[in-house]
Amino acid sequence: IENITDKEYYTNSFHYDVRKNPTPFEKLDFEKDYVKAGATGGFIHYCEYPVLQQNPKALEAVWDYAYDRVGYLGTNTPIDRCYKCGFEGDFEPTEKGFKCPNCGNANPRTCDVVKRTCGYLGNPQARPMVKGRHKEISARVKHMNGSTI
Repeated sequence: IENITDKEYYTNSFHYDVRKNPTPFEKLDFEKDYVKAGATGGFIHYCEYPVLQQNPKALEAVWDYAYDRVGYLGTNTPIDRCYKCGFEGDFEPTEKGFKCPNCGNANPRTCDVVKRTCGYLGNPQARPMVKGRHKEISARVKHMNGSTI
């Protein structure tokens, strides 16, 4: 089935498809009613962000918006780090893991990659995940445009 079984992973519960690019506000509005309707696959809502260190007000605006709409909000922002070149941000997905977009480093001894997997933070460089989960993480889009908001 196109866009269901052909992408090597399934979207869990009530969550918006990770490949779509709504704003955080649109995503929360879309998902909020599924919990009230009895979705039993979880309760947390997630939004993906670019690096927001220069604009914490953008993140605060989403938190304020979510306060009266959802019961549990998770925030995902890139915190990957390369100890070879000093890059900090979002590593690029590869067929076998992730690499530094600056120098190409993928050695788990000289980089730290942190991604949310099934609700938990994990390091796929040190402990690789199954192919479908890797594909899903690789397909995630940021819910705010740009690398720095």
